[in-house]
Amino acid sequence: MRVDVSEIILALDETHSITQAADRLYMSRAGLSQKLSSIEASYGKELYERTSTGLVPTKAGQIVTKYARKVSQLDSALAAELAANDERFDSTIEVGMSLNDGVALLPGLVARFHLAHPDALVHLDAGYEPEPITRVKAGKLDFALVENAMPDADMDSVTLGYDVLMFCAPDRAPYSTATQPVGIRTLLEWPMIIYEWNSGRHMVGNRHFRERYGISLNDHNLVARFDTHEAMLNGVKAGLGWACVPRCVAINHRLDPGLLWFTVDTDPMRYPVSLVWERDHAVSTLSLKFREFIVENIPAGYFKDDGSRF
Repeated sequence: MRVDVSEIILALDETHSITQAADRLYMSRAGLSQKLSSIEASYGKELYERTSTGLVPTKAGQIVTKYARKVSQLDSALAAELAANDERFDSTIEVGMSLNDGVALLPGLVARFHLAHPDALVHLDAGYEPEPITRVKAGKLDFALVENAMPDADMDSVTLGYDVLMFCAPDRAPYSTATQPVGIRTLLEWPMIIYEWNSGRHMVGNRHFRERYGISLNDHNLVARFDTHEAMLNGVKAGLGWACVPRCVAINHRLDPGLLWFTVDTDPMRYPVSLVWERDHAVSTLSLKFREFIVENIPAGYFKDDGSRF
């Protein structure tokens, strides 16, 4: 079956009308009728019964329509694959990044680096932790910007600074009526949404409460685990429970209606933001320059030491 035949069959199947199908196909009614007669002649079967209420497919018509859909799907798949083959970006620097501080920091630094090195084609490969580190170790990335990286004998790293986790809750009782800073016992009674169970952030919170209070995240009133901050914050707004997010995320959502940002009666939950790379993996001189550029050009004030929330 040719593609043009499948288009006619599908238009007739969807409209059950020669006139409407002709309009959709930008053909005359007479031209489409002639074309349909030719198709029926080629198959040696009548495909439609012409009734006063429109076209009704015969058994043969139903079979032909089924294959017309398959032809249309194959044609769409072919077009998509050919388009994807043309969409190439031959990057010269492969950089992994977390979906939090990585997204907040790296795009602006790429723009500044590109001014000095216009031939640099940077691919920022975003992923949930520990995916970026796994890809660095596999030699698929030159280096990565990650949060709370665990020590690894085969990797080197440099700490760019320390960010903090911030607490948010639904802007409603009992959260909105609680005295700030909220006590630890009160916090543990409230339902909690966790983000990325394997991420650096949840490990920061778990270590923080375990070291100071002998409490594990499993001792919290956990009600859900969401793997994007957008989903988690929407869950908070819906009243599901409280959550903690990196300050770089909180800044972008600080004015969102339905969110209440609050403090807790504990030390700041700080975590390191680092560049990591595989020690024996050879990279280009340009990639090394970009790594050094990141270290030397973190925007002033990005890592705050004054304890302020925003």
